[in-house]
Amino acid sequence: MPEIKLEDMETREGFMRSRKPEHVTLLPDPPRAPRHLPIISTDDHLVEPPDMFEGRMPAKYADQAPRVVDHDGGSQAWLFDGRVNPQIGLAAVAGRPIEECSYEPVRFDEMRRATWDVDARVHDMDLDGVYASVCFPSALVGFCGHRLQLGVSDPELALAVTRAVNDWHLDAWAGAHPDRFVPCQIPWLLDPEIAAGEVRRNAARGFKAISFS
Repeated sequence: MPEIKLEDMETREGFMRSRKPEHVTLLPDPPRAPRHLPIISTDDHLVEPPDMFEGRMPAKYADQAPRVVDHDGGSQAWLFDGRVNPQIGLAAVAGRPIEECSYEPVRFDEMRRATWDVDARVHDMDLDGVYASVCFPSALVGFCGHRLQLGVSDPELALAVTRAVNDWHLDAWAGAHPDRFVPCQIPWLLDPEIAAGEVRRNAARGFKAISFS
C-alpha cells in the first residue's frame, strides 16, 4: 500500500472534514502481528465507557455522576454538572477507512470497541504486537482530570468523581489484565496537600504513573 502523506489526505476523494459519512465503517481485524520484542506503549489513550461511574460514587453524589445522554438525531454526549461534552470519542478513529478518519465518532458504536472495552483492547494489543500499555484519559476527563474539577459547582463532587475515575482505572481497566497495563492515575488539582495525599494513597494501591499537565 502506498504511503499517504498527512497533507494529501484532504484531497483524496471521499475525505470529509465535518459531515458524517452515510455509513460509518469499522474494518475487519487485521492479521495478528508477530511479537519479536516486548513492546510497551507509553502514550495510549482510553475512551471512558458509559458505565465508568456505576457503583463507584458515594451515595450522596450517585445521581450527579457524569452520564451518557442520547440526543435527537442519534448522537451521544457526556452530561456532568449541567454541562454537555459532545466529544465522547475524541479522535477514536482507529480501524476506520482513511477516507472516514476526519469524522469524529458521536456514538460508542461508531468506535472500535477496544477504545473503551478493556478485553477488546487486549485483543487489539495482541493484533498489534504490543505487550503492555500506559493509558491516559480522553475527552471526558481531560489529560490531567481538569474537565472534572475546574469550574465544577461542588468541589466535593469533583473530588468524588476524580476518585471514582482512579478507582475504575485501577480495578476495571488495569486490574482486569494486570500484566498488560501500567496503572496511571489522574491528580487532584484544587488543593496541593490533598493532591499529594491522593498521589501517595494511589501509589500505595498500585498506581505506577500519573497523568499531569
